[in-house]
Amino acid sequence: MKDESAFFTIDHIIKLDNGQSIRVWETLPKKNVPEKKHTILIASGFARRMDHFAGLAEYLSTNGFHVIRYDSLHHVGLSSGCINEFTMSIGKNSLLTVVDWLTDHGVERIGLIAASLSARIAYEVVNKIKLSFLITAVGVVNLRDTLEKALEYDYLQLPISELPEDLDFEGHNLGSEVFVTDCFKHNWDTLDSTLNSVKGLAIPFIAFTANDDSWVKQSEVIELIDSIESSNCKLYSLIGSSHDLGENLVVLRNFYQSVTKAALALDDGLLDLEIDIIEPRFEDITSITVKERRLKNEIENELLELA
Repeated sequence: MKDESAFFTIDHIIKLDNGQSIRVWETLPKKNVPEKKHTILIASGFARRMDHFAGLAEYLSTNGFHVIRYDSLHHVGLSSGCINEFTMSIGKNSLLTVVDWLTDHGVERIGLIAASLSARIAYEVVNKIKLSFLITAVGVVNLRDTLEKALEYDYLQLPISELPEDLDFEGHNLGSEVFVTDCFKHNWDTLDSTLNSVKGLAIPFIAFTANDDSWVKQSEVIELIDSIESSNCKLYSLIGSSHDLGENLVVLRNFYQSVTKAALALDDGLLDLEIDIIEPRFEDITSITVKERRLKNEIENELLELA
């Protein structure tokens, strides 16, 4: 899978039997640092593309990690489908497909980083797939409550027939009927369903909350941690941050630093974040962000020409 001639980000396509495809980006570890034992898989939050995590990938690769990102099916980004058909189960199947693809390519040690809504998906599958460790950031644990906060109304209380056609989530039209139907059919919506999914979790797990997060209750994340019998998990708070980890450069840098420290610690089987990291230069982060945006635009143009 690795291509040492790649100049910054390697683009892969996972072709599915139904004609759809999942786009995957690979970032190699920097050559001047010892390569870490684990490959890091990043699952972006809702309405976030994999290029939005260029900075985190730069931090992780600068510290020796092989990094994989992907765009979910029926989501924003480069993979197949439209966001008005997105469901939590589609997000789950997209994650499982990428994990299977990595396994097929000989990647055995995978650490998963999942943000926001993708964390709820990670909690659902964490006991069903082979992961070495899990890191979540502002991870959703009570989907119904988070949706009510984000949409300013509890649409899940309505009968399916009374739902509006679309739910406006940060300017994206989420198909209400298909999303809500899937939530109820597969028990995505409650805190109890999340607690049940992580029951018996044995792999190392670090969760980051934000002290000013109005969408995810820290008390419920604490309840999640407390429900796990293993002592191999820990909760940290990102001070000064809201649910939007990219709201300003100070918050974003703290997020990058904290998650990189967590990955380095877990790579060595530790939970303590008192660890030194290599800080990439601001110029390098800016450069890779611009290059990836251009790559995204080029691929989008190619896809439009093929349509």
